[in-house]
Amino acid sequence: MQNFNPRVSGLFLLCLALVYLVILAGGTVRATGAGMGCPDWPLCFGKFVPPTSEAELPENWKNFLHGSQAESPSFNPVHTWTEYLNRLAGALLGLVSLTLVFFCFVSNKATNKTLYFAIGALLSIIFNGWLGSRVVASDLRPLLVSLHMIGAFLVQMFLILGFINSRASNLFPTISMAYKKRANIYVGLCVLCLVLQIGMGIQIRESVDWALKLDELFDRENLIDIVPWIFYVHRSFSWVVLVFAVLALSYIVKSKVSPETNLRECSTWKFLLSDVKVRWGSLYIILVLFQMLIGGALNHLGFPMFVQPLHLLAANLMFGVLCFLFFCESEIVNYEKNQTLRSRVMLT
Repeated sequence: MQNFNPRVSGLFLLCLALVYLVILAGGTVRATGAGMGCPDWPLCFGKFVPPTSEAELPENWKNFLHGSQAESPSFNPVHTWTEYLNRLAGALLGLVSLTLVFFCFVSNKATNKTLYFAIGALLSIIFNGWLGSRVVASDLRPLLVSLHMIGAFLVQMFLILGFINSRASNLFPTISMAYKKRANIYVGLCVLCLVLQIGMGIQIRESVDWALKLDELFDRENLIDIVPWIFYVHRSFSWVVLVFAVLALSYIVKSKVSPETNLRECSTWKFLLSDVKVRWGSLYIILVLFQMLIGGALNHLGFPMFVQPLHLLAANLMFGVLCFLFFCESEIVNYEKNQTLRSRVMLT
């Protein structure tokens, strides 16, 4: 018998998938320079459906322009619709998150904690949407763009915590061994390394954004010449991220089996592959390697436009996987404690 609501768990996952879709769309907007494609918010040139040509623009369309756009007015329908589709994806995420809160509220299998995480995700999405409007109003000020991206990490945390909490009884609990504590320590170190790496990446992105904002015709192949020194630290630090990822997975695997277990046995490998933390730890290493490959493309191919959104998406996926690994154990432990307390109450 299921003691969780699959609809609630499914909505948490759907919201998380939409978050990554919005991140990919936002990264595409930034890479293509379409951030001011819709100069007003929440409408676009004062319309619910944006124009596709200059003939469809309102007579006062230049009044909507501000900042650098107002100095040389022009209309780019590709930029306009790229930004508009990004906003539609964000609006869809908001509606689904509102639906999630509703089902958490009416479900008798959703705990109060699950409801609080759903509400936290909804409020974070609303706040990040408002922050997006400030980004547009500020003519894409790099600092606000960075805060907008950090807001996406907060949304992911709430959604992942809610999903784990809604399915804590169905997650595979770990075997209590000395390796388990080390695994949790290395997962924590992975989180710390990733936060530092993302922080450096944000500074690099801000410098690139400023260069492109000051000169839209700046040759992207020459961006490598103007990035700050921290770029080289960021590039080399990726190896540190990879080393800790491998160490974390090795101790996660060791925490699942006893020292007497023969790892060559087929049944053991089936057990390991069936364990949720082993799978996510393996996925994290794959994402780290993929991110290093993308970073190499940015470095050696002159910051190609299509690679930047993938770099941003991969960083967020890495953060999401680590959130799952980091919070998974605590939620399982909390669930088991609650079950023990309930059993004692029933016995008395």
